[in-house]
Amino acid sequence: MARIKAYLLMVGAALVAVVGIYFRGKSDGRDELEYEHTDNRINDLLEAKRIEEDVKAFSDDDVTQRAYRWVRENDSRK
Repeated sequence: MARIKAYLLMVGAALVAVVGIYFRGKSDGRDELEYEHTDNRINDLLEAKRIEEDVKAFSDDDVTQRAYRWVRENDSRK
C-alpha cells in the first residue's frame, strides 16, 4: 500500500508540474504576442511620423499634384 501511495504521489507531482509548465508557457506566449503588437504599433507610429515630415517638406502645389495623380490613377470609373 505504501508503494502505491508513493507512485500516486509521484504521478500527482508530475501532473502538477506539467500543468504548471503549460500555463507558464501560455502566459509567456501571451506576453510575447503583446510585445510584438507593441513593436508593430511603434513601427507604424514612426512610419507615420516619417511620412508626415515628408509631406510637410512639400510645397502646397506639390501636395496638390501628388494627391490629384493618386486619386485619378486609382479612379475605377475609367
